[in-house]
Amino acid sequence: MTTSTADQPPTAGAVAPVKKEHPVGAVRCAARLAERTGLAVEAADIDALLRAGALQVADVYTKRGRRYDLFRPEHIDALTSEQVTPVIDERLAWVAASLAPEDAAAAVGIGVRELATVAHDRQIERGRFGRYARADIEALAAEEDLAEQVRLDRLVTADQAATELLDCARRHFDIAVEAGWVAPKLHHHKEVGRYRTVAVPLYRTGDVEALRELPDIDWEQVRACPKGEKSPLLEIVGGRKASRAQVIRAFLQGFGADHHIEMWGWWVQGPDVWEIDWERIPGGPTKADVEAAIEANPVLRQHRDVIQLHSDVGAAIRFARAMLAPGAAVILDTETTDLYGAVCEIAVIDACTGKTLLDTLVNPGRPIEPGAAAIHGLTDEQVTAPGVPTWPAVYKRLLRITKGRTILAYNANYDRHVIAADCAHHGITRTRLTRSAHWADVMIPRTEHARSYRWLPNGGGHRALGDTLTTREHLQRMTAP
Repeated sequence: MTTSTADQPPTAGAVAPVKKEHPVGAVRCAARLAERTGLAVEAADIDALLRAGALQVADVYTKRGRRYDLFRPEHIDALTSEQVTPVIDERLAWVAASLAPEDAAAAVGIGVRELATVAHDRQIERGRFGRYARADIEALAAEEDLAEQVRLDRLVTADQAATELLDCARRHFDIAVEAGWVAPKLHHHKEVGRYRTVAVPLYRTGDVEALRELPDIDWEQVRACPKGEKSPLLEIVGGRKASRAQVIRAFLQGFGADHHIEMWGWWVQGPDVWEIDWERIPGGPTKADVEAAIEANPVLRQHRDVIQLHSDVGAAIRFARAMLAPGAAVILDTETTDLYGAVCEIAVIDACTGKTLLDTLVNPGRPIEPGAAAIHGLTDEQVTAPGVPTWPAVYKRLLRITKGRTILAYNANYDRHVIAADCAHHGITRTRLTRSAHWADVMIPRTEHARSYRWLPNGGGHRALGDTLTTREHLQRMTAP
């Protein structure tokens, strides 16, 4: 074994080398400064010192379009308490004289977005940290009719109008809309796929509540109307035939009950189609069986041109349910020394139970780049500490716990790539861990399930174990329409 000069004690008279530290982000700078000065320094104070000219940016790290300023530790160490104290006092004074948006909205009695609209109309600007001046909020709260007027102007969907405001089934509200008793104020454009949106009608709360005052309508009778019976409102509007939505929903309910499976259906505006999908079970109905059932239904057959079998949402539901089955899959995440760098942390959990199967730092054999350290917070000292295994040792454990399982990851191509690179670096050339057939990506079905036209981020905390648990939460939410 070769001992490096860094491991040998210095000889007499030798000058110990000074280790130059890499630039770090504002959070770590604040912690370093707080420890040295004993002051309650926060990351916002580092930014304030930068604006005041007391600091300079040493480097910049950008990830997914977001910029992170990095500072030299020696510059942080050169700051004095006399420089830092006024910055902290200024921050604390503003915090005391202001309110966060959530607290400000609660004080006025309206929602955060509604407060933003009112503030825009009144030309009330937010200050530092996005907070409102306390005096401005107190003036709004003193207006007696403001909260009630905001509530009446609040926009709701048809489902919210029916269930929350009128306390009735959605079908009764749809009759009121078709009768012209209430009309949408605007249409909210909602993402329904990777490249398309739909216009969802929104109704003013005051207009919906005005329906209660219409003459000749007994809302208690309407609410008591059993499902499947004709709504009392139809007698007022002169009667109508069953809507396309009612016909399709009735088919889904009946076909699902006959075959003991779940049936799902969504109306997708934009392409203006009904997407129909269903649970797959051994011996269950095929696409041809569903098509035949639609053709055999004389009423439903009239709407065949707007019915599309199979959907990305249905595929995501089936994928999530299959991956969460006992023994089916594990969820993996890695942290690396740089983008596509060496693995410096890895975690694996059981997809079904959430049990931790592996959670360890990895000695990568190379330094962690400053940009990566600013994201996950791992340091060279942590990953090279005694007892931290190298990749070959971790690989043996990883091979054992993933045997016979699908390996899930959020953006699986990345994790598979860095694992393959580490294996190649250590001479491991023939392994199933590098073959795509053993992997599955959670990001793609999650994005499809949300009908988003762009890839959705995982949203974890940039540590391996936490990110695997977040990925499992996405899978659990994907098990339902």
